[in-house]
Amino acid sequence: MFRNYHYLNGSLGAGVRCYCAVYQNKPIAFIAVAAVRMKAKYFRVSRLVVLPDYQGIGVGKRLLNYIAELYTSQTKMPFYILTSNPQIIRGHLGNWKIARIGHASKGRNDSRINDEIKNSLSRKRLSVSLKYIARSNRKALGSE
Repeated sequence: MFRNYHYLNGSLGAGVRCYCAVYQNKPIAFIAVAAVRMKAKYFRVSRLVVLPDYQGIGVGKRLLNYIAELYTSQTKMPFYILTSNPQIIRGHLGNWKIARIGHASKGRNDSRINDEIKNSLSRKRLSVSLKYIARSNRKALGSE
């Protein structure tokens, strides 16, 4: 249902957890979260999709913030999103901090995910990696 509305329309990676926002018994937004367990351990958004009729009213931001807060509060692990979407980058998301600005990585190997990124439209666009600042950390920093 959401595949046609995301530039990475291939299948999701193994082990991602998927969530859906529903309005009047109709799915309207989708988010998939992947656990990264290498030297650094963290969670990242694999996909965030809002159906066209519901874009621009904050549904994606609310779903993103809800899931990020849920993961960081329960796991105490960092939570990231890599995006080229201007609505998210300039969306005045006070609970997100820029971690990196640049172009999407070419990837170091020939995995399915790296192949998708290499062939996607985002390779030519500027992208921003954002890290979620958990509610408890914002209070400690005096941000709330």
